[in-house]
Formats: sequence, C-alpha cells, structure tokens
Amino acid sequence: MEQAESPLANIITLGVRDFATEREFYQRLRWPQVFDSEEFAVFELRGALLALFPIDQLAVDARVQPESGRNGIRFSVIISVENARQVDEMVRVFREAGGSVTKDPVDAEFFDGRSAYVADPEGNYWEIAWAAPGNAVVAAARRAAGLTREPAPRTFS
Repeated sequence: MEQAESPLANIITLGVRDFATEREFYQRLRWPQVFDSEEFAVFELRGALLALFPIDQLAVDARVQPESGRNGIRFSVIISVENARQVDEMVRVFREAGGSVTKDPVDAEFFDGRSAYVADPEGNYWEIAWAAPGNAVVAAARRAAGLTREPAPRTFS
C-alpha cells in the first residue's frame, strides 16, 4: 500500500485582538516580513510562516465565534534553536521587543535540552527549545523544513 504524501502544514495563523500592536511586536523581533496589509501580515520563519489576522476577521472566515478569553495557555508554537545558548538569546530578544517571559530558560523538564516560554503582548505562547542530538521530534522538524535529507523512520506497516 502506498503511503499518502504528508500535508504541507507550515502556516500558523494567530487571530489577534490588536493587529497593529501584534504586527509591531513581530517586526521588532526582526523576523522577515513577506506580506503586509491593513488586516493581514505574514512573517517568514525557517520552514514555516506566521500569519497575523484580526480575531474577528478570522472568526468570520472560519464561520465561528471568536474566543475572547485571555486566561491560560491555548497552544504554543515551538521555535527550535541550534544550541542551548540560543534559547537564552531568543528570550532576551522577545523581552526587549515587549514580550513577556513565562518560564525563564532552564534545563528542559520533558526532554534532554533547554527550554523557555515567552508570550507576545496578547498572550500567544512560544516555546523556545534546544534538544540534544538524537531527539526524534527535532529530527522530524528539520526534515519538514528541508534542512536534512535523512529519510523518516518507518513506524507503521
């Protein structure tokens, strides 16, 4: 049986309450901006894109009600860095750009590596992580981003 090609899922859209503030925050991070309009902005990350869209417009587009709560974490996006030192450096950049740090850089609790959590001004969470060599998730992320040609291990028959 042929295996279906994996879907390309590398555009993350954040529905934001204050579009201008969020766009300015990500611009201060100096992430390359590849599209900008009055109601939609896109930043290029290695292997993915981050899109910002006003929450009300996103809700209309998806034909649902916007989620307006600000308490707690709903999701996080992991930014994989090349070494442990870069975790600390990226946290510094987030803080200087106006973001908040919810977990200072520490030895990771759930994997061999280093991690921290930061949030943009509206509480969208990012985990900044470095994992020791051999981490299967990092290997898969690098394959997905086209950074390695190593074949994926077969886990299903």
